[in-house]
Amino acid sequence: MRKAYLTALGAALAVTAVIGLLPHSGVGPGKDRGEIAVFHPSEMKRLTSSNLVDALIGLQLTGSVDKVEWSQAVLTVEMRADEDQQMERWYKDMEKLIRLSFTQMENINRLLIRYVDKKESSRLLFAADVRRSDSWLEENLSELADADPLHDELWRKRLRITYTSELEKQLGPIDTYSTAPLRSS
Repeated sequence: MRKAYLTALGAALAVTAVIGLLPHSGVGPGKDRGEIAVFHPSEMKRLTSSNLVDALIGLQLTGSVDKVEWSQAVLTVEMRADEDQQMERWYKDMEKLIRLSFTQMENINRLLIRYVDKKESSRLLFAADVRRSDSWLEENLSELADADPLHDELWRKRLRITYTSELEKQLGPIDTYSTAPLRSS
């Protein structure tokens, strides 16, 4: 009986050693592929509660996200305005959010972006409201990178930006210019 146990143990060890060496032998379906990926990243096409954080982290926003809400095809992002008051950075983050919402995701119909002052008890500085139905998204989205929504009235209207008196207290009066042609009298 003891001889049978030793034979079975020896056979089990031999099978284990052979199975352990198979991946390194170059035999089998993966022999020409090299390394095999364990995780396969998939491109996100639909925003869900489970991938919301991953989608926002992937944007690598320069500003701090304060709150995010995802409800019935409306994405609301509240950003904290830093002390540097760098509007250019804020608009770059807005552009990233707009591109995510309307070029990458197919189930976001409205994007609401709010910037709040981080030191003044979260007072609203300005807000933007962009909708998938906006015609400029298809025609002029590439121009958004060079836009100046603070001063350009056309972009302010396209993005439905509303500035509060709190922002004017910090930056002073906001002068605007328009790219719309002058009306002939």
